[in-house]
Amino acid sequence: MGRQRKSENTCISNVITTWETAIYARLSIENSGKDDNGESIDGQVGICEEYIEEHPFLNLVDTYIDNGWTGTNENRPEFQRLLNDIKQGRIKALVVKDFSRFSRNYIEAGNLLENIFPAMGVRFISVADRYDSYETDGSAESLLIPLKNIINSYYSKDISKKVSTAVHTKQLAGEYIAGMIPYGYMKSKDKAYRLDIDPDTAPIVKRIFAEKLNGKGYSAIVKGLNADNIPSPGKLRYIRKQNAKEMYADSIWTTATVKHILRNPTYLGNLVFGRRTKALYLGQPEAKKELDESKWRVLPDMHPALIDRESFEKIKAEMDKASNDYANRLDASRKYREKHQPIFTNICCGDCGSNMGYNRKYPNISGSSARYGCLNPWYNRCKSYHYIREDKLVKIVGQLLSDQIALFADINAAIEKMKNTGYMTAKQKSLEKEITEIVARLQRLQRNREVLYEDYADGIRSAEDYIYHKQKYDDECKELSTRLNALEVNRRKLNKTLSTDNKWLKNIKELLKTRKITREIADAFVEKITVYDDNGIRVEIKLKYADELETLVEAIKEQEGTQ
Repeated sequence: MGRQRKSENTCISNVITTWETAIYARLSIENSGKDDNGESIDGQVGICEEYIEEHPFLNLVDTYIDNGWTGTNENRPEFQRLLNDIKQGRIKALVVKDFSRFSRNYIEAGNLLENIFPAMGVRFISVADRYDSYETDGSAESLLIPLKNIINSYYSKDISKKVSTAVHTKQLAGEYIAGMIPYGYMKSKDKAYRLDIDPDTAPIVKRIFAEKLNGKGYSAIVKGLNADNIPSPGKLRYIRKQNAKEMYADSIWTTATVKHILRNPTYLGNLVFGRRTKALYLGQPEAKKELDESKWRVLPDMHPALIDRESFEKIKAEMDKASNDYANRLDASRKYREKHQPIFTNICCGDCGSNMGYNRKYPNISGSSARYGCLNPWYNRCKSYHYIREDKLVKIVGQLLSDQIALFADINAAIEKMKNTGYMTAKQKSLEKEITEIVARLQRLQRNREVLYEDYADGIRSAEDYIYHKQKYDDECKELSTRLNALEVNRRKLNKTLSTDNKWLKNIKELLKTRKITREIADAFVEKITVYDDNGIRVEIKLKYADELETLVEAIKEQEGTQ
């Protein structure tokens, strides 16, 4: 009589089952305009789609989006539609960017994740938290780490608020001094929370103010400081071992550094707090400039001044006027700038590695032409000022893409033929063969596990023997499953490449419609442009989809060889 006992969890169900999958994305009311770090709706959906793309056992059937709904409200319309579809059996796997997007009501979320979803066989995946319920036992302990991350986030915000409040109180009492001492000062040796004049750097501060009062421009001041080998604030902190970052070892004076000094009211003898704010509990994890001076916390006459108020206010008024004039010029030229956007957005200097600046209208013999140039020679960070005209670059890129257009007809015809005849390339055949072999090995492993378990249940094997052999089977199963998943991903990518869904083909078709190098076409095809100054301008252009194109060309050659 055959044995009827049911074995433990199978080792191949997770690799041969297709999960009908949903994506859920949410933005709260206060974050509905946010679009950074993947928090936007598009960002969340994109992250989830990329995850699904890399896991062939997930089949995306629907996307649910609640825009402008707080996570504590369980009556979100799309959330309720999602739960209803899950109850109807339409959805078997749910993918979210992170736990906080799913719910901020932790009691309700815990009930869904720990009780309801496991009972209904629903797989829950949180990409950012690296959590997959199918790889855990579904217990409360298995949810502890990702839920801890959310709790810690709120704990951090609570601590941030308490610390910020304490710091503000100390600032107003004059019992706090920032870690970054302004250039020209040093911590007082005699008084706590006070500053003394730094005899080495205070004369430099006075020089900067004096030169500006005498009408010198920022560039002239910067060039003079660098020519006199005066260490910049960043380099001085590095020399004094106040900062160990190598990037400051060769830092030099810049216009931004000079402007920062000229605008710093600390040189009037005041302690000023709140010029840069950072508060996690306010949603400001990074330091941010506070432009509204009325919000600064100012304690006057707290240390010796390096500049008199009349001179400071005069320079400040000039700088404010220059800033307003610049803003007005930007506003006046807004339509022109919007109409004349740079075609190439990923162009860099091959000598210093920095992004190249864009000049929309630069005069030349034939009239005017936009051009890209390296600006770092102004700051002694690149060997020479070199540039390339945009119209010349358009011709170079256009020629490269013309060569690819010439391949289009042959490639498109080959793909259509493969689709109509069911032709498979050698790569596809090799993948299919290995996938079939691994699935067969996994099935044999599963049968061995079933026999092993039944022998143990019947007392034929000891517990030690069962555990030893079970571990061997589990390890081999895990290794084969990992390999199978990688092969499935490669198969999906290869099949997509050898189909009309190929991104290279789609973009070539768009190019054929316009026959013009536009910004959209450049972004679609050009990965990076590097411009070198090698006794003349040399340009290197790296195009996207090189691997896809190579695969397509190989497929054509292989197909022609079989004819």
